[in-house]
Amino acid sequence: MSQADRISYCEALCQQSFGSTVAEERDQAQKILEYQFPTFAGEGASGIAMPSIPPPSGLQQHLCFPIGSPTDTASTLRLLLENSPSPYLQMYCLGRMKQLVLAQFSVFSSETKEQIRTFLLEYAFLHPNLMPYIIAQLAGVLAQLTLLGWVDLDSYQNIYKDILQFIQATMEHRIVGMQILAVLIQDMNPPSFTRSSTRFRKAATGFKDHQLLDIFQLAFNTLTELNQRSLPFANESQEQQLKEATLNVLLRSLTFDFVGSAVDESTDDIGSIQIPASWRSIIENERFVPTFFQAYGTFAPPNSSKAMDCLVSIASIRRALFNDVEERSKFVMAIMHGTREIMLTSRGMEDSDNYNSFCRLLYRFRVAAPLNEMVGKPGYLEWIGFVADFSLKGFQSWKWSPNTIHYLLGFWSRIVQSMTYYQSLGDEAIDKLDSISNQLVQSYINTTMEAVPVRLEEGLDDPLENEDELAETLGMLGQVSRCKYEPSTQALTAVFDPTMAQYQELIQSSGNVTNAEAFKNALQVLELKFAWLVYIAASFIGSRAAFLNSDQLDSMDGELTAKVVQLMQLQQALQANHGGAFMNQALDSAFIYFFVQFKKAYMSDSSDNGEIYSILAERIGVSDQPKMLNVMMQRIVSNLQYWGNNVRMINKTLSLFDELASGYMGVRSLRKADTTQLILQNHMNNSFTFFDNPKQLENRSLFYRVLCKLLFGDETVTPSVFFEFMQPFDRKIEQLGPLNTDADFRQDAVKRVLQGLFFDLQGFLEPIVTHRCFTLFYDWFWPDYANIMMRALDAWAPDPICNCLLIFFSEFVQNRSQRLAFDNSSANGILLFRQASQIMCRYGAKSLDVQIQDENLKYDHKYKGIAMLFNIMSRCLSGRYVNFGVFWLYQDKSIDDAFDMILRLMMAIPLQDLAAFPKLQRSYYSMLDEWSRDQLMALPTPPLPEVFLHIMESCEQGLESSDGIIRSHACAVIYNLTWFVIQQTEKQQNNPSQRRRRSSVAGNLLNVSETSGSSDHWLLVYFGQYPRILPTLMATLFYIALFENPQEHWSVTRPLYTLIHLQRDYAIKYTNAVIEHQLPEKREYITQQISKIMEGIEFSMTTRDREHFTQNVGNFAREMRINNVTPVPLLNPPDV
Repeated sequence: MSQADRISYCEALCQQSFGSTVAEERDQAQKILEYQFPTFAGEGASGIAMPSIPPPSGLQQHLCFPIGSPTDTASTLRLLLENSPSPYLQMYCLGRMKQLVLAQFSVFSSETKEQIRTFLLEYAFLHPNLMPYIIAQLAGVLAQLTLLGWVDLDSYQNIYKDILQFIQATMEHRIVGMQILAVLIQDMNPPSFTRSSTRFRKAATGFKDHQLLDIFQLAFNTLTELNQRSLPFANESQEQQLKEATLNVLLRSLTFDFVGSAVDESTDDIGSIQIPASWRSIIENERFVPTFFQAYGTFAPPNSSKAMDCLVSIASIRRALFNDVEERSKFVMAIMHGTREIMLTSRGMEDSDNYNSFCRLLYRFRVAAPLNEMVGKPGYLEWIGFVADFSLKGFQSWKWSPNTIHYLLGFWSRIVQSMTYYQSLGDEAIDKLDSISNQLVQSYINTTMEAVPVRLEEGLDDPLENEDELAETLGMLGQVSRCKYEPSTQALTAVFDPTMAQYQELIQSSGNVTNAEAFKNALQVLELKFAWLVYIAASFIGSRAAFLNSDQLDSMDGELTAKVVQLMQLQQALQANHGGAFMNQALDSAFIYFFVQFKKAYMSDSSDNGEIYSILAERIGVSDQPKMLNVMMQRIVSNLQYWGNNVRMINKTLSLFDELASGYMGVRSLRKADTTQLILQNHMNNSFTFFDNPKQLENRSLFYRVLCKLLFGDETVTPSVFFEFMQPFDRKIEQLGPLNTDADFRQDAVKRVLQGLFFDLQGFLEPIVTHRCFTLFYDWFWPDYANIMMRALDAWAPDPICNCLLIFFSEFVQNRSQRLAFDNSSANGILLFRQASQIMCRYGAKSLDVQIQDENLKYDHKYKGIAMLFNIMSRCLSGRYVNFGVFWLYQDKSIDDAFDMILRLMMAIPLQDLAAFPKLQRSYYSMLDEWSRDQLMALPTPPLPEVFLHIMESCEQGLESSDGIIRSHACAVIYNLTWFVIQQTEKQQNNPSQRRRRSSVAGNLLNVSETSGSSDHWLLVYFGQYPRILPTLMATLFYIALFENPQEHWSVTRPLYTLIHLQRDYAIKYTNAVIEHQLPEKREYITQQISKIMEGIEFSMTTRDREHFTQNVGNFAREMRINNVTPVPLLNPPDV
């Protein structure tokens, strides 16, 4: 078949891959293309298992290009791009080239790297009419090349000069050049890095220091020319494209991560932008700021909002950049003048993006410019008045742009916070700001009240439904209110009191309702208004600053608190008369939020809050903190009774309950409240309707977690008090006692009881940290109730209902804070492991038979239970309360059965599934870590070879995990196994006649196979049979230590130390390969540094020697970083 036909075939595949509406066709085309143009990404690691990829069905071999190396793939992709105008093929080839470059850059020769880069630039220059998304894809490949080759290739460091050729050519080329620069800056920015971060950051630093300023100056000059309309355009489209590309370059340059802190620009308050000092001349240019304001004023949306976004970043430039106070003053005045003109003329404010960006500009300007710096400027009072008027109008425009109020309040909260520590603002400025703050608070309150019926009538989004965002916004309002607190509370009271009168009148008429629908609608409007008022009152109280408090301010808070409590009592009376007929979630959430803020402000152990309680005593009879706690507990109980079907409300309520019970004094105070005592005595009362909702299981666990803290808050709690508390559980469990058959247990009613019961018990058990308290629970539960749990498990396994039983037992066997420290003469530890063994064996056997095809159900219906079994085994091993030697000595099969089941469960998990479920992964590696410390090597019967290989393959996979905890556990497993091998080897060398023998029955346990005839431990035999394992693991760990600079440095070097000890020849072979792989000009230096890793290492296996090795590896990484040297990664380790 001719080359033209091959190209046509590839074009059709690419079009099918991107454009087909049938998922199967797209997937098939994608597989064929990936097979035809391989990146060879999987061939760099000579892993323990290297499965080959079969060709996909439908691949027409006679049409395929002959490809045998990454260079062939690059050449073929280049050929297709040169000979096809298809945008589908262009998109695929450039995307595949980016993957190829990322995977094989270190393999390419310098000549190939230069050729790829030159081709991309020439291709863009010869095809300036490419679609914008194709240009973006091409620029992405160019950026990837620049990142990877910056340190090693000088030609890669001249990207500005390369693009300058585009700028100096035609207008079409100039647009393409700007588009490439915009993508390049974005991809060179450190927050976009995902791998090889050290190498990439060095490239980003070089790019920032030597290229970015020239690029920014070029874009700024272009923006100036656009403002002056001095550029010749063939059509309007060209002009808009250049404006967009230029502003993208400017914005991405300004938001570049100059200090490598990887700040997330999605956050609002990111602080100052650390522009380098080399940029000072352009920033201090008197036309710099006005140029952007001019662009905003003349450009049409969306380019106008991009210009405003640039100003947002400009306003955040660090103060220290400027040479002196005068230059900084000019800069601040320019921004104040520009914003003043926009507020005067409202230019562009009809566009929501412009409006939103302008509000952000005000906020960020205030963040970066201190109040005293602005107050001293000419026209400040006029300017701040304009901002106030703009803010008041913004409050009233809530329907049009609801997300901007956050920025406006943020601006004013910063102003008020600054007033507390700037003493020389001047009386006129202080009076002006005091007056503005009062207007803002009053306007915000009135606006929210007016908005309530509008939102209901028009079905608009209600901010009350997102409490997290609302709390952040109201926190700013609370700060503003504290500027002049008395007028602020008066403004709130002026709305609260009339609304309260209407509410009382409406409730009094509830007994004579003729139109129930009208009554309900009127009640809803009033209660939503009250929800806002209570939230606002909470923000006022929550903003109380301890260092600014006074009796007068506390008395105002007392008045607000009294009004809220009176409202709550009135609402509770309505609920008592009508049940759940007239309930309002927003209002009840507001009450909970109010109490959270009240506790933060007035319930600390050290605060003196006498004044607020004197007001509360006068108004509502609450004279001290215990009585206030009782009021809160009444609200909590009410919610638990009436909101049983609302998971979110119950969780908020119990979170408050948990917060009140936090801390030593908090528990003691809360325990004394009358309502708390009633709950402790009636915790399974039928009035707590959330117990009847199966969706509330997690909340039930939280409920009993709090009750446990309260019950044991009294350190002298007696067994009789404890057993009295547990009586409702006794009655629940005793209902299950007469059930004799599996069919009896598998009733739906029994299922609900089991789920609720063990969620409750797990929650109750979790906070117990003392041996005395745990012993009370242990004696209550063991053994009678444990046997009922076993019968339930037998009946339901492997149904997901068993997960709650397994979670409970996993908590039960956890030796948290040494709570399971049984006496030396006690057999409880042995009995407990026997029970655990039965659970693992019975549930595990049934779970092995489960086949789940639906990926979405795999974890909940199979792997979650297995993960719990791993947790149980891990906690039994790590608890150190089980003498496993007793099992071996007395030939108790419990330990054999448990270990055998764990091995079978491990084999039942494919490695791809293990990687797909993080919770399963963590349980697996944590268990394997604990097991490999001792008991794995003591297995009486050696595991089968495939089991051993599966364990080692999973360890290799764990090393490559991005989760630091998983990687640390995998490293620990390898260290434990290799350390054991070293110990056994040394024993044999020191005493050849000595052989390790251990068995649950008499006999030699060390024969792995009938043919081995070896008396060595099975672990040594297996490592001998599979000689690739240890070198492969060492190569992986060496790669991590030398090229990735891991956070888990200590964890990685421990197994590397033992592996080098066992495989010294391969270690030399690997390091030599690393050295040969380096660039010639850096090879000598890297050789010296790698040789230092082994300096002073004696492999004596002492702690001192291991720590010395860890330090040497750390020194290597530090030397590379200090000297700005990036070793070329060795992706293809040498053969064993």
